[in-house]
Order: sequence, then C-alpha cells, then structure tokens
Amino acid sequence: MSCDRWVILVVDDEERIRTLIGDQLETVGYKVILAASGDDAFKIVQGVTHIDLIVTDVRMPGAINGFDLVRKALADRPHLRTIIISGYTGESIQRTGLADRFLQKPFTLQTLENEVRSLLAA
Repeated sequence: MSCDRWVILVVDDEERIRTLIGDQLETVGYKVILAASGDDAFKIVQGVTHIDLIVTDVRMPGAINGFDLVRKALADRPHLRTIIISGYTGESIQRTGLADRFLQKPFTLQTLENEVRSLLAA
C-alpha cells in the first residue's frame, strides 16, 4: 500500500510540535488528522472510520492523556498502530507493552518518519 493511503492521527497540545509533525508526514505522502488533546483525539477515533496510526504526546490538558488515549483506542481498534512521544524520561518505563513505539523528545523528524514507515510496513 502506498503511504498516501495511510491515515495518521497526530495528537499534541503544543501547536508548533503538532503542526511540524503533521506537515512532515503530509510532505512524505501520509494523510494526517491533527488533534490538540486526548479528549479531541478520542472523539476523532470514535468518529473517523479509518485510522492506521496514532502519534500522541503523553501530557495534555483534559481528561484523557496519551496513555489513556492509546488504551481506549486499542480497545476499539486492536490493530491500530501507536507511537507515544514524551519529553519526560520516567514515562518511557510506563509505556512497556502499551504502545508499539516510544520516542523521547526531542527527536528528529527523520527519526519519526523512519519509525512511522517501519511500523506501517510491519
């Protein structure tokens, strides 16, 4: 499947980061949906019929953080791929067995792109 068929939901409360990631993924051909919180992202997961991958920050305003979003999304869509991103090293321990990948902030856009490509190709 060509990458323009893959749909990626990018979730981060920092608009600059969310937009930067979204723009980079769109540049290489993915369809991107952006959300500013876990709450908004979960509404999207419930309403959009096709999402292949969620890239989410952990700490965000609202009732649903990144870990909760991944848990809830996978309960409805067990084949969904997930990448958790965070600037807090302690959170990498919590992600064991939850997300497919964990990226420690800061990371390069090339690193993210490589992780997305390998995850969706698997």
